Amino acid sequence: MKNLVIRNLEPAQAWLPLKKSDWNEGAARHLLRRIGFSVRPEALKIAMEEGLGPAIRQAFAGAKVMKPTDSLQEVAEDYRTMRQRQEGLPEKERRKIRQAMNRKRRTTMEEITINWLKNASMAQNSAFEKWGLFWENLFVVTAQKVKNPAMLYHYQTTLRRYSFKTLAELAKAVGRNPAMIHFLDLQQNKKGSPNENYARELFELFLLGEGNYTEKDIKEAARAFTGYRQVNGQFRFIPKQHDDGKKTVFGKTGNWNGDDIVDLALQEPAARTFIPRELCKHYLSDQVIPDKYLQPLGDKWAERNFDLTWLASTFFSSRLFFHPQFRGNKIKSPFEFLIGLLQDLDLDLTPLPRRVLPALGGMGQNYLNPPNVRGWVGGQLWINSATIIQRRLLVEGLFNPPHRKNLNSDETMALEQAREAGQGRFFVTRRQGEIWAGLPPEERLDHMEKQWLANPLEEEERKSLIRFLLDNQSTPLPATRAVAITLLQSPQYQLA
Repeated sequence: MKNLVIRNLEPAQAWLPLKKSDWNEGAARHLLRRIGFSVRPEALKIAMEEGLGPAIRQAFAGAKVMKPTDSLQEVAEDYRTMRQRQEGLPEKERRKIRQAMNRKRRTTMEEITINWLKNASMAQNSAFEKWGLFWENLFVVTAQKVKNPAMLYHYQTTLRRYSFKTLAELAKAVGRNPAMIHFLDLQQNKKGSPNENYARELFELFLLGEGNYTEKDIKEAARAFTGYRQVNGQFRFIPKQHDDGKKTVFGKTGNWNGDDIVDLALQEPAARTFIPRELCKHYLSDQVIPDKYLQPLGDKWAERNFDLTWLASTFFSSRLFFHPQFRGNKIKSPFEFLIGLLQDLDLDLTPLPRRVLPALGGMGQNYLNPPNVRGWVGGQLWINSATIIQRRLLVEGLFNPPHRKNLNSDETMALEQAREAGQGRFFVTRRQGEIWAGLPPEERLDHMEKQWLANPLEEEERKSLIRFLLDNQSTPLPATRAVAITLLQSPQYQLA
């Protein structure tokens, strides 16, 4: 992947705060689309009235992580007692227990995904959850290997709990997390027979990047993490399994433990630019930002003990973040596409896993289950003939509620319970269409285009849609719905 050429911005200026004179509606819309998932009118109003700093603080204010459910507690207990429940039983009966456990695990993961999407689509949580997605795609674990939904839930809450502390605190918490211990085989890492998987990924994918360590560093660091275990979803350090001998890592010798390895890694020069580089990939561009831009930010960040609150504040208010090259250039991930649609249309997530989860899978993303330890690559890979069809179908589905006869009893009950809880706007209503259709044709298109698209329509596209609205003034509601669907399915809507 080629490094990006950034025009008209010197590295020394890149991380200075955006000039007050450059804070305008276009900049505010860019911030809201990138820090969260959409431009909500009320958030835009606050941003324009109060300015950049307050807009960033407001985006993260009042955020809450999703709460655990009763079924999550049940599945955690089932995993804890699974072995003793199978003791003394014939294989046929043990198989039935495992099969029942697998069904419950799948159902619980579906529930976690739906609950996370609901939580992330709430305005006060969006920026925080997008920040959480960044860390999930850096410190990767996968549901395919971990399987235990309770451990996965605990993992994603751990990332969020530490994501505004220091990088050292976050990385140390990750190494002690049961899901990570299971995923990267720390469970098998013991004195005299170290497993190198976690140490390798800690250096290559979590903190430093490829080429910034030696094989000896990995082997010695693996010894420092011996004795890290998870027991029934809880971290345990087993002293008798720990190698307490001297280890030499990055040229420094001592009786290092796992926390020491994180501290040593953060003293390496590569640690200063690795996270900022990944942050730019997540929020700004699929092309690599040159090191000459990353180094000034990394050096200042290191001076502040790798404080993540400082990093976020500096990043989101910087001149580089608002550079014209990074506006309307980033392909939305499936999560960003779905949550953005819900917010743009002011809808609640339908509590129907049978509709939501296949759509996400068809677009190429499942919650807490990236394809491998490198996480979601994203960018152009999000878009192909199959995934773009699924994106279009998702849009159409939000304008066309399912027939009641096609819902099973559980789904009907889920819809009723959601409505009773005040979450009943699952599909675009006739009333919403009438509000749009009440505007003159050009004003109607202006409103939807400005609200939904990061980039303007091509002139011919715009003329064609206005002509269509003018030609169908006798039936404004279906014509308006057709234009809305066209805009939400357009190439421009795939970009933020």
